[in-house]
Amino acid sequence: MGARDSKVDECYGLDAFDMGAQGGVDSKRKLFEQEALPHLDAVYAVALRLVRNRDDADDLVQETILRAFKFFHQFSPGTNCRAWLMTILYNAFRNGYRRSSREPVAANTGDYERELDKAVVRSGAERNDPESLIFGQLMDEEIESALNALAEDFRAAILLVDVQELSYQETAQVLKIPIGTLRSRLSRGRAAMRLKLRELARARGLLRS
Repeated sequence: MGARDSKVDECYGLDAFDMGAQGGVDSKRKLFEQEALPHLDAVYAVALRLVRNRDDADDLVQETILRAFKFFHQFSPGTNCRAWLMTILYNAFRNGYRRSSREPVAANTGDYERELDKAVVRSGAERNDPESLIFGQLMDEEIESALNALAEDFRAAILLVDVQELSYQETAQVLKIPIGTLRSRLSRGRAAMRLKLRELARARGLLRS
């Protein structure tokens, strides 16, 4: 076992697994490193935006990697490993981290959607205009602020489709929702981000009221 292998095992706790013969462990670990570890940055990026706390994101990523390694026999080589990891990540978030969060989530999604629809109508957010050019002048932290302002259901949909570029089918499977529901969340989430970006652009004097 090389130094890099030991570092990976120690970092993510993979050395805690006793899989039997050492050769089998090494073979599984090498395949896991080839298929899964290249997507660590993407997993961490989504985890951080879901929990919005670096320590919690680190814990969530570690739990995701441990679960992925434990159940790696369920992964089908040749399929989208990143989508598979995102499914594990979101399940871990939904089953543990989201329950302990103070953020209101699915229970108020309907109310959130109704308020969003009203805001979109009031602001004329569906107009086609040169605002997209204005938004391009906003800084990354302002874009992230707009993303973080979304309710979790909408934020997760946008993260997976628009940021991680998963397909609609893959994202619907990760979130365990129908594709029609996913399309609705994307539409409403993008509209909400547009509203927030407009506010930020006005605050910086880039857009007239």
